[in-house]
Amino acid sequence: MQSSMQNISPIKQRILQFVANLGISKREFYSLTGISRGTLESKTGITEDTLTKLFTTYPNLSPIWIFTGKGEKFQSQQDEIPTYFAPEQNIEDKLLCIIAKKDSEIRELAEEVGKLKQEILQLKNSI
Repeated sequence: MQSSMQNISPIKQRILQFVANLGISKREFYSLTGISRGTLESKTGITEDTLTKLFTTYPNLSPIWIFTGKGEKFQSQQDEIPTYFAPEQNIEDKLLCIIAKKDSEIRELAEEVGKLKQEILQLKNSI
């Protein structure tokens, strides 16, 4: 079995390791994620769709660990990718959604900074 593991990508190997650590069968994993059966054992590359299904099902799984094998398997709450998008959205739509939300937060913070600067000026002038 070790030689068959060497024939698949390191990313797939880490996903299979994650599945083994979950204590569920590959069949159950495929069912839970909607990933096609046998995908992780094939010698072909891994698709964006497969990764999207993986991270949608397990949002606290660390992409850095999956892609590089470095760091922790699970993200901290602060690093967690938001799950306010629909599972059927592709990765580009999800990223655009995240960017739009961050842009909105930046605008709100910029307005607050502007108000605080005005308040500081008023306080300085009243001294």
